[in-house]
Amino acid sequence: MKFGIDIGHNCPPHDTGATGIKQEDTLTKAVGTQLIQKLKAAGHTVIDCTPTTASSVNDSLRQRTNKANTNNVNVFVSIHFNKFNAIASGTEIFAISNVSKGIAQSVLKEILKLGFKNRGVKNTGFFVLKNTQMPAILIECCFCDAKVDMDRFDAEKMAEAIKDGLIGQSDEDDLPKPDKSYILQITKATVLKPSTDQASELAQESLVDIEPGNYPVLDVRFEENHYWVKWPDKSKGNRNQHFVFAGHSKVIEKD
Repeated sequence: MKFGIDIGHNCPPHDTGATGIKQEDTLTKAVGTQLIQKLKAAGHTVIDCTPTTASSVNDSLRQRTNKANTNNVNVFVSIHFNKFNAIASGTEIFAISNVSKGIAQSVLKEILKLGFKNRGVKNTGFFVLKNTQMPAILIECCFCDAKVDMDRFDAEKMAEAIKDGLIGQSDEDDLPKPDKSYILQITKATVLKPSTDQASELAQESLVDIEPGNYPVLDVRFEENHYWVKWPDKSKGNRNQHFVFAGHSKVIEKD
């Protein structure tokens, strides 16, 4: 099998990762490098899709997907680490197709064996997932600003878990239940957006006004400080596909 491995960020000065207890770029490099070695040792072909230079973040992302597509890899894997509030912790994996979600579940099962909290497999259309022509997953290994995660983290063990999830035989045990549910309390009138891009860069008709109130949180894009919320009004757009800037809101645990 041919894998495309994307070591998240690591493309200065425009595309660098989060800074927490440890730097995301350092963590993704350690895991990605060992994952590439382990997959090759297991007899698989690996394409390193990480660019070395880029003119912008979008250029960096485009180079990653272009390399995977040009090389016709069978599975694309993007390695990342989360950062939020030094309290949130655990592992989550993003995938948008049914095949990708199956791969993501297999990888997540293996990572959870290391003791990390389950944040689930989530469906969010990030650039590298939407623009690759093969099944693709984006792994948020754990939180680089959470002491509980950084104390538990070991790059070699994380790489081994991801490798096992990609090519090994996964057991049939059910995953532990995901973390608690949360409600987003929007404190001032703002807009819902179809992506995490700046509202000024999006078509006006793609923005939806949203009034203060409580909205179920489906996901958080921690690095970009946005919440993905469930939007009940189908007449104003595709519900479950809208983002709110975290600065206009606060989060509470769901009863």
